[in-house]
Amino acid sequence: MLTAISALSPHLPLSVYYGLPTPQALKALGGFGTAVVQTTLYKPAQLKALRAGGTRVLGYLSVGEDHPVGDYRCTPGCQTYHLEVNPQWGSVKVDARNPAWWAELLRRADLELQNADGLMLDTLDSAGAEATLALVQTLRTAFPKATLLANRGFGLLPGLARLVDGVLFEGFSTTHTPAYAVLDKGGRTYTAHWLKELRAQGLSVCALDYANTPALARAARERAAQYNVQTFVTDRALSLPGGLP
Repeated sequence: MLTAISALSPHLPLSVYYGLPTPQALKALGGFGTAVVQTTLYKPAQLKALRAGGTRVLGYLSVGEDHPVGDYRCTPGCQTYHLEVNPQWGSVKVDARNPAWWAELLRRADLELQNADGLMLDTLDSAGAEATLALVQTLRTAFPKATLLANRGFGLLPGLARLVDGVLFEGFSTTHTPAYAVLDKGGRTYTAHWLKELRAQGLSVCALDYANTPALARAARERAAQYNVQTFVTDRALSLPGGLP
């Protein structure tokens, strides 16, 4: 479970970092029990050193969307499984029933896991729930020893609970869209409800929040502490390996 993974480090439990593996970044990531990174940016030796030091490395894997950036970058509309563009990120929602997407996702997962301990499954809420859940089941069957951390995926419950080792609750207390801010009352009620539901399913939960000032970061950590959940606070680009102070 995610709690056991986090216990590998005497320091902070989780970092989510999509930037380059600079010496400063590698040092910061080594202080975490679990680090979610884009493994294709790293040399195998860098990931091996992180893992040898007690940091569990999870590679990023987008399940419900294809992206125009990164090593798997695509041109929207170039594949049979592409649907509409997500205007917030410029990514493309996919038809999760398409066999070509299944094959491509398994290929990417295999590449990520060559130098990682598991996968962080992103964009679980972007495609059809039934097909997405079947995809996660396929990943679990194909890689039974891999740690699978779901980013949200509330619409896949309760089936998701038996397939993953924990949930990353993105945007638990704060948001970056349309501006950095604490969630309004409705948003806070919503996230509190789903935290309760996730825990009722026996899932380990950690949070991911966004801030651009120390005050907003502090507000996110204070609310997370009220619910006894750890949160990693960073910027919209996830470019801070140690999080926002």
